Amino acid sequence: MMKINFKKSITLLALPAVFMSCGEQPANTSLANSTATYAGFITKDSANKMIGSYLSSLDPSSDSQLYSLIMDADELREFLEDTTIEGLKIMFAHTLEYINAGNKGQPAGYESGALTIVISGFDVHGNYVYAPGTKVPDAVKPCPPHCKINGTAASNLLE
Repeated sequence: MMKINFKKSITLLALPAVFMSCGEQPANTSLANSTATYAGFITKDSANKMIGSYLSSLDPSSDSQLYSLIMDADELREFLEDTTIEGLKIMFAHTLEYINAGNKGQPAGYESGALTIVISGFDVHGNYVYAPGTKVPDAVKPCPPHCKINGTAASNLLE
């Protein structure tokens, strides 16, 4: 039986979902004319290869496995208004619903609705930065069932 590295697989899933949702752009546009010089950007083809590998690892007979996580871009922008935030730490977590249903500490596999991410900022000294009231963003929606139903974002791959 092939052992799946859950942490690596879910990273491929979560990171594009978080960072691709940071800015609304019309379909099939890019930052090609932008002056941004972010070294962490990858090509659409590389992203599709990574996403496709993850999707191929899922059980095709199950319709409740997590494909992606969708986050509201305005919430992330609001959090990042704090200019002391130098980087983001994205942590995998079980949802409170999954835990409160008696599953604390139990493996969730790739179950949609059981997995989420918690995002925290950190400053130049490596210390966590919180939103007011020591809060951190966790407003992602699992896909399925909360998948985009129209536009190019309806696809599991980048078009």
